[in-house]
Amino acid sequence: MLYNYFKIAFRNLRKYKLFSFINIFGLASGMMICLLALIDIKGSFDYDNFHPHPERTYRLLTDVISKNNDRMAFATAPLPLADVLKKDYDFVEGATHFIRAYGEFDDGRKRLQPMTFWVDADFFRVFGYPIISGTAATAPQTAVLTKSMAEKFFGKANPIGKVIQYDGAGAFTVTGIIDNTTLGRSHQKFDMLLSAQSLKSEALIDWKNHQEGYTYILLKPGITQETFEKSLASVAARTTKIIQNTKINSYHFRAQALSAIAPAHEELIRGTYEPTYGKLATEMGVGLLTLLLAVFNYINLTLARSLSRAREVGIRKVVGGLRWQVMAQFMAESVILSLLGLALAFVGLKMVEPMVFVQRWLIGGVKWGWETGLLFVVFSIVAGLLAGWVPARILSNFEPAQVLRSHTGLKVIRGISLRKSLIVVQFAVSLLAMITLYVLDRQQTYMAEGDYGFVRQQVLTIPLLPDQPYEKLASAIDQQAGVAHVAATSALFGSHPDNQWAYRQRDKNDSTLIDYFSINHELIPALGLKLLAGENLKPTDASKNQVIINEEALKGFGLGTAKEAIGKTILLTDNREVSVAGVVKNFNYASFVWALKPLMLQYQPAQFRFLNVTITAGSTTTIAAIEKVWKQLYPYEPFAGQWYNDYLLDRHSHDDDNNFLGVLTAIAFSIACMGLLGMVTYNTETRTKEVGIRKVMGAAVHQIIWSLSWDFVRLLLIASAIAIPLGYLAGMAILLNFSYHVSIGIETFGPCLALLFFIGGLTIGLQTYRSAIANPVKALRSE
Repeated sequence: MLYNYFKIAFRNLRKYKLFSFINIFGLASGMMICLLALIDIKGSFDYDNFHPHPERTYRLLTDVISKNNDRMAFATAPLPLADVLKKDYDFVEGATHFIRAYGEFDDGRKRLQPMTFWVDADFFRVFGYPIISGTAATAPQTAVLTKSMAEKFFGKANPIGKVIQYDGAGAFTVTGIIDNTTLGRSHQKFDMLLSAQSLKSEALIDWKNHQEGYTYILLKPGITQETFEKSLASVAARTTKIIQNTKINSYHFRAQALSAIAPAHEELIRGTYEPTYGKLATEMGVGLLTLLLAVFNYINLTLARSLSRAREVGIRKVVGGLRWQVMAQFMAESVILSLLGLALAFVGLKMVEPMVFVQRWLIGGVKWGWETGLLFVVFSIVAGLLAGWVPARILSNFEPAQVLRSHTGLKVIRGISLRKSLIVVQFAVSLLAMITLYVLDRQQTYMAEGDYGFVRQQVLTIPLLPDQPYEKLASAIDQQAGVAHVAATSALFGSHPDNQWAYRQRDKNDSTLIDYFSINHELIPALGLKLLAGENLKPTDASKNQVIINEEALKGFGLGTAKEAIGKTILLTDNREVSVAGVVKNFNYASFVWALKPLMLQYQPAQFRFLNVTITAGSTTTIAAIEKVWKQLYPYEPFAGQWYNDYLLDRHSHDDDNNFLGVLTAIAFSIACMGLLGMVTYNTETRTKEVGIRKVMGAAVHQIIWSLSWDFVRLLLIASAIAIPLGYLAGMAILLNFSYHVSIGIETFGPCLALLFFIGGLTIGLQTYRSAIANPVKALRSE
């Protein structure tokens, strides 16, 4: 019996090739997204399973109880906790810290900001990351690098024994290369590890500081988590008197098993890089929504062919076939389609697998096996059964006479059939996705090309080498023809600036957090910044005690007008007292994500990291001359100059993410258009005689096209009416994350609607045109 089901199913697939292709392609597209989500879900449960003793390793969490009895859960813990546990409890086999180290590192040639952590000797034993070459960083002033970071610093040269300078902490010798990627996924991500024996921080003995770093404990075999948490409760009770202050009432420590870190059950403050259940649910939701659009096609096309299969259903029932047997026939067809779609989905999966977004956020580091393949097959069969259940239930319940009386089948609302409703949903979802993606793309373009308030056309940015005085290079470049200004800065505008607390009074009751850049006197004219009052900084040591502030700083410090602020003093956290030399007009020096904040421009040559070279328009040979100067001064270092416009574009355009989102939108549109094509094709086939009669009676081609197309055009209009307000809400939800953003209006909806009606109109028009120009004699000769 099963053999007959599948035999008839394959015959029907061959008979209706277009409908079969549409269904297989749609199911394959939806399943490809679902497969990506399933792989990520599998990988999320495989986090940290490669460590030596994951069943005995725990991360310590801290619940901070405020005076109001509010609870805040932190992934971090006070650093002294590890030493207390290791000293007072003999069931603790190992204890280690994982403490973030911020700042720049340089090897004398280039300056980088790797993701760096302080670790102690127990870290390498507890987590067991393999050392590819060399030894672990257990001695003071030593470090280990990942292979990728070692190549960024030293290229193909052997990094062992090389020295890296860390601002404020001295020189660190590279002792080894560590592998943190090939074994599997981990909630810990790092590029460099430093020996904690060189860490000098009050947080190591400060119980009140619970946010400085992560603490991990390795228990001896046989010790249960319940026993461990009783000890943690005892330690928390002992620390209550130490940590009580105006804000914190008490601590509560929890042990989180390494295997329970991912997927995350709760949102932790200072969390690491484990995926959350919300992220996984969102991914699977997108995949299921895409698959649902394909299922709509299957339901649509199957119900559309209900009239042609009425005799089949009737004959089956006449010869004694039961309803479940008729349902089984249709379900078998849907399962076959689903399995064929799975094969095509796997091909699509391999095509998108190399995409950066897919590797970074979805399947990177996940190990596949036969279990994954079996999961795919089971998912495909279940998807096929669910897709076939609705049409199988409806068609198996039809009486032939009922089907002959109605070509539209079930009614959802007055005048709109189930099939038409599904087409509306498909195009509404596709248009919603397009509007959302277009809003995101317009915002990214605005952040790259918008008006920041400073000149960036014809400005070349050049990174300075570490420990090299900028004056020599700046002077040599300034002598080249076509160079208007050579300015030095600690960072480029459009990036994240440094900040510090500043005060007007020494009692420090009027503190203001202020962003700052170090600049020389050339920057203001080079970038066209406007001084509202005062004067520019001078290239002298006297200027080190002078600053230029923006209008927001005037308000923050209460300095009155721009002219009134000149000469007034500000006290910085390093006990420097500086005077206001000038006030500059507000400009966007960071990102459009944040509103303008107080800004201070100071002259600190030791902090210079970039040159900004303004080149006069029409100077065609200036770039080559600057490169030649660079090669003369630094013959072994590559020239890394970049136009300011290109820097902002690279920083704010996320092409990898947009490309993948574009693929999702294209898939949704393709599914909708193929479903529409199938419905239009079936509609024109069933109205062949009607078209022939209209032509014989004198109807023009365009009248026939309009008669055949209007019902489908109306569906596109309804879908647009649904998607536009939803798209507006979705777009505004994205734009609310930016202080400065684009607007949503006709400039957003117009291109999206134009593309929708162009593709939809093309799909409808070509098929109806073919039907309209057909010879009526062929349609009517059998009458």
